[in-house]
Amino acid sequence: MKKTLLILVYFISVSISNGQYSAFLADNSYKYVATPGFVNVTELNGAYGLVNHGEEGAPHEPGSVYSAYYYGVTNIFGYQIDRNFFGGVGVGYLHYEGGGLFPVYLEYKYNMYLRRFSPYFYADGGGMVHLSEFYDESKIFVNPGIGLSRTISPKLEVNLSVGYMIQARTTLSRVTFLNFKAGIILRKNGFRMFRSDKPEISNRYFYNTLH
Repeated sequence: MKKTLLILVYFISVSISNGQYSAFLADNSYKYVATPGFVNVTELNGAYGLVNHGEEGAPHEPGSVYSAYYYGVTNIFGYQIDRNFFGGVGVGYLHYEGGGLFPVYLEYKYNMYLRRFSPYFYADGGGMVHLSEFYDESKIFVNPGIGLSRTISPKLEVNLSVGYMIQARTTLSRVTFLNFKAGIILRKNGFRMFRSDKPEISNRYFYNTLH
């Protein structure tokens, strides 16, 4: 009787472990990380003006035609350097109360990988170009922020981020925004299985996942 009971317990334990292993393999956030290759990121943008120093008055007051808010769309043509680092060139159109500006910028991003989502840090920097009044209304900007992306398929993700943007035309004219982005990430090369070069790390990672 005891022998039969021990055998039954053994088979139940093996079945549970196999079930956990199957769940592990089915979870893309554990199984895959980004593969080096070309990436296209299209994002909807929106922002709320926070602080304005200089010539245009406080946000949301008459005359603050480029500091109260903006919304628009941007597109980044980039390259996944390794599983963590991404870099690209961005262009787009942003509409302000006073008209439109065309951002041209560089983006750098650092990704991490968790159970369900991939959090990341990003830093954008470049210029806001005004086509008809280039010298009077064009600006430079920096925009650091944080975000989350979710894998839909090996080559498709959705992302959401929040950042702090500073735009300046001169040292005496500066506006800041709390900005939000939501977009779609398309990859030429799909996600790949991550394997550590050190077997002991892979085994420990595997053990912790199953327990």
